[in-house]
Amino acid sequence: MIQKINEWFFLMVDRYMHTHYGERKQKLLEGHADTLVEIGAGYGANFRYLRPGTKVIVIEPKSSFNELLRRRAKYYGVEVEIHNYGAGTMNLKDESVDMVFGSMVLCSVENQVKVIFEIKRVLKEEGKFVFLEHVKAERDTWICKVQHLVKKPWKWFFDGCNVNRNTGKVIQNAHFRKVEIQEFNSRTLFVPIIPHVCGVAVK
Repeated sequence: MIQKINEWFFLMVDRYMHTHYGERKQKLLEGHADTLVEIGAGYGANFRYLRPGTKVIVIEPKSSFNELLRRRAKYYGVEVEIHNYGAGTMNLKDESVDMVFGSMVLCSVENQVKVIFEIKRVLKEEGKFVFLEHVKAERDTWICKVQHLVKKPWKWFFDGCNVNRNTGKVIQNAHFRKVEIQEFNSRTLFVPIIPHVCGVAVK
């Protein structure tokens, strides 16, 4: 019964995320590598944006997602290799992958800088880090005030999610060779996560 309720919940979340971010994710992943790493893959929400036959090296600390990941991978025709640990220390060789993808995950990692430099470590020369993240609103705006008010309960309720991280600036300061970044506001009722950034960082 609990498993069915969980699957129903993830299905609802999946529809919402696809409606709000699907077109943007599809564009970000256009021409993606044949093999890529996805950090914080969760239940496999992003497999639908990949070409059939793609190999996804999944970095997902929660092993409870493994069954859903395999089922969704089979449905979308992608191959998965699952690693159940956080992205701060990946058991992958230096300069071994062409692309790393992260979506709505850097808000909840313990150390953003450590994760981003770990991403750089595993990327080949000219490899790409593709990202989509919600971020801290501009100072003194009403959204920034809301973020400040709700940050503690939000973090507790949404499994460690921080609503006021300057993720875009952290990526820009990580010494990638080139960073293309776009700021946008999500059309969402969840006010604390309206401001977003997305883009590509090239090693």
